[in-house]
Amino acid sequence: MSRKKKSSQPWEYVGEFNRCRGDNIRKCGRRLSKKGIQVTFPPHKTAIKITRPESMSFAQFAGIVRAEVQPRIGSLLLMSKRTGNVFICNNHGNRPNRLLRV
Repeated sequence: MSRKKKSSQPWEYVGEFNRCRGDNIRKCGRRLSKKGIQVTFPPHKTAIKITRPESMSFAQFAGIVRAEVQPRIGSLLLMSKRTGNVFICNNHGNRPNRLLRV
């Protein structure tokens, strides 16, 4: 039985927030940092680079990040640098607070 080899590349994502909770991307980053997610601010007003810890599952990570989007009108575009997958969470529509793969 073969085991999957652990990749040395970290799980990095770029998150583009439209209406994060409190409309402040810096506070959003601080809240994510308090929950154990490493955050870096690129020179863009609404984007952050997010590094998911190896010990955290994607479901836990997605729940934490989705919680930072404003409940009624916010949206999030999350891009994985490792796999190339793109996810959208749009709270204004018929599937609120769901992370959908595009």
